[in-house]
Amino acid sequence: MTESIIVRKANNDDLDEILSLINSPLADNGNAMESRDGNTIYQSILEDSNYFQIVASSEQGLMGTLTLVIIVQMSHEGSSSALITDLITQDSPRKKDIAFELLKYATELAEEYGCYKTILSGDYQKDIISQASISLGFEKNSDCLLLMGK
Repeated sequence: MTESIIVRKANNDDLDEILSLINSPLADNGNAMESRDGNTIYQSILEDSNYFQIVASSEQGLMGTLTLVIIVQMSHEGSSSALITDLITQDSPRKKDIAFELLKYATELAEEYGCYKTILSGDYQKDIISQASISLGFEKNSDCLLLMGK
């Protein structure tokens, strides 16, 4: 039986596991900041109402993470847009599913915030991001993927 994936907003207890994912060869390849340094940045993310660290977890721990930023704009009559970045998953046979579930959660949250477009930009695991995002309706637009509002 396949273990279920739970996607949620990150909390204070997730920092060390997030840093472990970032520190993996699939992301910053050992160049992640130390927990004590990351704590200051992480707390500012958790305190910002337009900034979300989202995680996918199972009973075994965190399986993936991404960052979602809601950008309130002066243009488009004050509408918001969303930026999804830094999607990182464990290197596992389920990484496509993990990426899909993370992106699905983030795009649904962006819709709740009334975002008229969602921009996906990733430096890591680009093949997985591309496959998962296309199934969610994103389209290639220069160096990023773009999902226009419905």
